Amino acid sequence: MMIIDIKKIHIILMLVSTAIYILFVLGVGLLYYDKLRRSYTKFIMKKRLKARRRALKPENRLENHLRNVMVSLKKPIEPKQFILATMFLFLFIVFVGLQTVPLISAIWMGILISFMPYLFLRVRLETVRRKGSYEGERLVSEFLTQYRICGCNIYRTIEKVILSTEDMKVSCKLLFKLLLELRSTGNTRLIRESTERFAYGIHTNWSRMLANNIRIAAESGMNVTLALEDLLIQLRDARIIAEERKRLNSESARIVVFLVPFMYIGTAFLSVNYIGMSMSGFLKNQFYTEQGFLLMLMIIFLFLANLTFIEIVTNQRFDY
Repeated sequence: MMIIDIKKIHIILMLVSTAIYILFVLGVGLLYYDKLRRSYTKFIMKKRLKARRRALKPENRLENHLRNVMVSLKKPIEPKQFILATMFLFLFIVFVGLQTVPLISAIWMGILISFMPYLFLRVRLETVRRKGSYEGERLVSEFLTQYRICGCNIYRTIEKVILSTEDMKVSCKLLFKLLLELRSTGNTRLIRESTERFAYGIHTNWSRMLANNIRIAAESGMNVTLALEDLLIQLRDARIIAEERKRLNSESARIVVFLVPFMYIGTAFLSVNYIGMSMSGFLKNQFYTEQGFLLMLMIIFLFLANLTFIEIVTNQRFDY
């Protein structure tokens, strides 16, 4: 009985102590409620102010370029995150490379491999730009029609164009992003940056002209009907040139895509069957030696670079 009473007394003391502490905290809270509320409000305001300053702080050229690329490809990656990931990849490759190769070779390996993600993005961007450029005539025609219907309201026009041209995937994505940015700000600098990102996504003269007209209409409400009509006339003339360009063959692209891998396989075949090297020896020299691995990286890097250049040169965008 004595033990049970002691346990009960201990529980009661704990409950009483807890109640006293709670009452003490509540009393302090009530006593300093106004000061605590003001301090919390001040903390929130400072946090929002810092976030606002970061948002309004102009990005450097590299960050602005990467943001344009990411927005054009609709990749939810911040430029700083991409830069940090690239730096981490570079350091990781250098660290791993130092286990088997000298410092200079490891650095070159890190540079080549860490540059490849950006190179892939550039290839993808050029493909998207080329597809989007051929949407120009229809986009501008629909834009002009909706602009007249909406009484020269540029925001309503963009919304109507997005709804009526859903099959134009590249232009619709860029216009949707542009509309969100335009409706969320009245700052002329941010409006200009938003329209520049739209133009960058297609990177043609007609996209820059259309973006410039959108910027003027959004900033000042000026009627840009005549400018859109002139742009549409130039695009119709450019369509004739584009039809002639379609006759160009794609032999250079086929040579790079099919001949280079075939030549590499042929090199391995000749090494094994005519030089007398075993397949395991060939793979060891290719991937487990400094010279062989660097040569393999150079082959892959130059292969991707050639694909990029051919994509730029042979697949011309629709423009005037």
